[in-house]
Amino acid sequence: MDGFFAEASWLAGKEIRRTWLSYPLTGLLALFLGFFVVPSVSGVFEFEGFGAEGRRMEYFYNAFFADYLFLIICAFLGVRAISGDYTPFWRGSFSSRLILLRSLPIPAKSLVASRALCMLFAFVLNVPAFFGPAFLLSDLGELGASYLPFACVWIGYGLLASGLWLLCEFTVSHKVYTQIYFGLAAALMAVLALLEWTLDLSLVGRMAELAQSYGAVLAVFSVLAGAAAFAFMSRVTIRRLETRDLSV
Repeated sequence: MDGFFAEASWLAGKEIRRTWLSYPLTGLLALFLGFFVVPSVSGVFEFEGFGAEGRRMEYFYNAFFADYLFLIICAFLGVRAISGDYTPFWRGSFSSRLILLRSLPIPAKSLVASRALCMLFAFVLNVPAFFGPAFLLSDLGELGASYLPFACVWIGYGLLASGLWLLCEFTVSHKVYTQIYFGLAAALMAVLALLEWTLDLSLVGRMAELAQSYGAVLAVFSVLAGAAAFAFMSRVTIRRLETRDLSV
């Protein structure tokens, strides 16, 4: 077991050094998006409607914009967006190098574990870069100590999404990965719009209320559930990689 972790850590360190510039660049992107989410949460940019239907449209638009930003940004906290390995249509993507990596005497579990460590490293950098501005400059700062469990809900969701990206990266072709990449964004937009228009459901507002009500219990549950999902996806990825035919 020690040898496995040592090998995975060595591979992760080598990968991080190879693509070191992508980490601060992606962190800066997360920081920018953190500032970008501030006006949507604080109501700086709001759609103003008149009459009963106009007020409903105003509520829908403002809530939808904030919720969609959180769903999309948190889903990619573990992804180094400013990197050829993840950029759609980039010929030198990680999936295109997978055939070479599998030809080397490296066990599938070490390869997946090293990639998971790289994603978690990016995740740790991107989380404060995004949630820091949202707390300091938006109305979410009014949550006070409840902001931590609020953030943990989204962190758990981000870990789940990171596990999904890890699975897709190793088990589907680059073309399919790109389709999933954009398809998920479109599906989240459609489902969120339907929920908020029919049920008046505001995810950001609802999560803030739950954080104030359940505090530490919610934080621990969310992070543990997300971590368990990430670990499960990693194990599934290992099994799929061991049996995958990379020639197709």
